Amino acid sequence: MAASSRFTVNIEGVNISVYFSEECFRSALRFKPKPDDVIIVTYPKCGTTWMQNLVLNILRRGRTFEKPSDFYFASPFLDQLGAEDSENMMIRPGCYKTHLPLHKVPWSDDSKYIYVARNPKDCCVSFYHHMKNLPGYQFADGTFEEFFDLFIKGQVEFGDYFDHLLPWYNARHCANVYFTTFEEMKRDLKKVAKEVATFVDENEARYLDENPEVLERILHNCSFQETKKMVNAGLSSLYQVQDKDVLARLPKGRQHILKYMEALPKKDNILFIRKGEIGSYKQELSPKQNEILNELIRERTENSDVMTLWEKCM
Repeated sequence: MAASSRFTVNIEGVNISVYFSEECFRSALRFKPKPDDVIIVTYPKCGTTWMQNLVLNILRRGRTFEKPSDFYFASPFLDQLGAEDSENMMIRPGCYKTHLPLHKVPWSDDSKYIYVARNPKDCCVSFYHHMKNLPGYQFADGTFEEFFDLFIKGQVEFGDYFDHLLPWYNARHCANVYFTTFEEMKRDLKKVAKEVATFVDENEARYLDENPEVLERILHNCSFQETKKMVNAGLSSLYQVQDKDVLARLPKGRQHILKYMEALPKKDNILFIRKGEIGSYKQELSPKQNEILNELIRERTENSDVMTLWEKCM
């Protein structure tokens, strides 16, 4: 089990961010999924938000939200907000988001799990920029060398990359698990959208077949640039809540984060989504770091074919 770092605290065997509510996280572990609940699972920075947007657009038949922040209420982050608040706050139709490993995720054979993976090199680089951009981590001055060391040791949020990925990859044949990759979404979002629609609700899949203009609207709404614009605007608004009445109505997990950040330097624009490119690690990993990850990949996936997913982009 990976150890905690100064950026994380280990709760019931899982590394979570120091600015999360421990009470809410423990509540998330006790969440009881209902039949047909859709739960999106990823290791951090592997396409979570992009898949959330795709699922919500399918369920809403391409209807956009009245305001960007509603995206977060239609797809609550279980680990951050806890079970009760996530369930009560959800704008339906909706889905849940979690970064929990398979052995900790609230499981039901009657619920549906969508797992998105991403090649570890791009994941590592994206995770680094994520920590620099979000004020709660207090890592604005952190170096890539410092983060890289944490990443390869599994001393980041939600622990070791391979410990998270491999069990879910092995579960990909379960009837209630849909497994895809960030790279596949980049290559053919239309194909993934149709597969997700069929997995989530065959009625929605038929509707899209009969209404191709709706599918095209969904693909537009879920293009990377549209997703980036909507999500970054929504997240920034959630970090800038000033009205006391509004604050009082926010879920406890969000209130906890805002209180934690009161003493931190303010940041107007939160870039939760940055580049979303395949292979950007080539500009940021040093030759030595690249070889360290190559060796780690060989060592950790020796008895698995999982890395064939990324052979073309690594």
